[in-house]
Amino acid sequence: MKKQRTLLVPFDGSPCAQRALALACQRYLDGGYASIVALNVQTPMASSQFVSEHMIHEHQHHLSEEALEKARKVAAKFKITLVCATACEEPATAIVGFARKSKGDEIIMGTRGLGRLGGLLLGSTATRVVQLADVPVTLVK
Repeated sequence: MKKQRTLLVPFDGSPCAQRALALACQRYLDGGYASIVALNVQTPMASSQFVSEHMIHEHQHHLSEEALEKARKVAAKFKITLVCATACEEPATAIVGFARKSKGDEIIMGTRGLGRLGGLLLGSTATRVVQLADVPVTLVK
């Protein structure tokens, strides 16, 4: 029996993420993949006396749904139904961890365009994913 292959697309709603998802959709249509998972990652935030954990959770849920709705619209243009998922942790760790747990075969993700110097000084999620991932990673500008 042939293995069902999965593409994982970290998706924050940005134009770069939309281009990465469009590439994943095209690869899906070209064959060889059984599904595309759009993963929205929210960075954890600490509660305070002014902002409760429930308020943070609701806010992050709203942001995830807003981003994933954009993902669904991109996929709809290709007549593809996405699997959507969310995570709340450091982004690179969440993306690589999700790929491992879900047995993803490839990660296709957008870059934020910090450039070489910005990436060196600030670090980048894309660079960390490339370093940590056990599967191929395609970066889309």
